[in-house]
Amino acid sequence: MRMSKWDALVNPEPPLSIWICIPELPPSLNVWSRKHWRVRHALVEEMTNNLRLLAMAYKIPRIEKAEVRLVYFFRDNRRRDPDNYAPKFLLDGLRKSGIIAEDNFKVLRLPQPEFKVDGKNPRTEVWITEWED
Repeated sequence: MRMSKWDALVNPEPPLSIWICIPELPPSLNVWSRKHWRVRHALVEEMTNNLRLLAMAYKIPRIEKAEVRLVYFFRDNRRRDPDNYAPKFLLDGLRKSGIIAEDNFKVLRLPQPEFKVDGKNPRTEVWITEWED
């Protein structure tokens, strides 16, 4: 039984910040790289569509310069390699859905992801904060 659901909160106070809950974990790069390109494309499109619907439902504004922090909640405490959970398709979904303007190094800060354990509620939490020069 899955407890989490697609959800979001917007804090308009400067700096603008957004919290998004994705009720699943992204595939690791080991799994992602073995998928056929059509399957990968379909996964990115599904992520984009879900994020687009979430953005409309919660009136999520577009962020031009963003810091995107990811927190992965796994079912167990197994050792995981942080670089095996590169957020490529999550960032593509955020960009294509219009939540972030771009995902290049000039306008995106991407700290190391956090790994936590929630045995009953695995999920991905995305914390987006607007920043200026």
